[in-house]
Amino acid sequence: MNINKAIRKQKKTYKRFMLSMCFIFVLLPIALMISNIMSMFFIIYLICIEVMITFVLLLRINEEYIDFKQNGYKISIWCGITRVKFIIICKKVDLVHTEGHGRNLKIIIITKSGFRNKRIRPVDINFFMKYPYVAKMYIEIKTQNLEKTYYYLVINNGGFRKYSLLNDLYKTCNQAVFSDDAIENIKEYRE
Repeated sequence: MNINKAIRKQKKTYKRFMLSMCFIFVLLPIALMISNIMSMFFIIYLICIEVMITFVLLLRINEEYIDFKQNGYKISIWCGITRVKFIIICKKVDLVHTEGHGRNLKIIIITKSGFRNKRIRPVDINFFMKYPYVAKMYIEIKTQNLEKTYYYLVINNGGFRKYSLLNDLYKTCNQAVFSDDAIENIKEYRE
């Protein structure tokens, strides 16, 4: 599968979805006004539908948005509708793993520092239960540096654009260990 083609297709479907939902959002109140049926039931029903459409639009924007920029030795990543910012120092990244495939790809990054990042969490027992394969690789890294505390972050947003982020991580994080799944996804992106 050509990932660049999938990214373009993702952008087109996103625009189509947003345009159609906005069209429905505007058309429903106009249809109610033209029909001259001003019953309280229809007005409440219309308000409920408008709230649901707004909720779906916000969820879709949150799911699709990812932006990243490389500044020398660090990568800044913005995720979601609230634009949560992660700053990753490339020298501090120790492990990169991916789970899933296609739009549902998750990028798991284990780093030595959580500097200026409130969303980067320390590795704990819950992390081991959620990601057992990464736990095995983490134990191998931890045996080399027993004193260090490690932190992790999981990137879920962005659809197919996560593949280009993964490729940039591979180019810049020279000291990091990449799992077999991550390398397979990078190969798929580069084809």
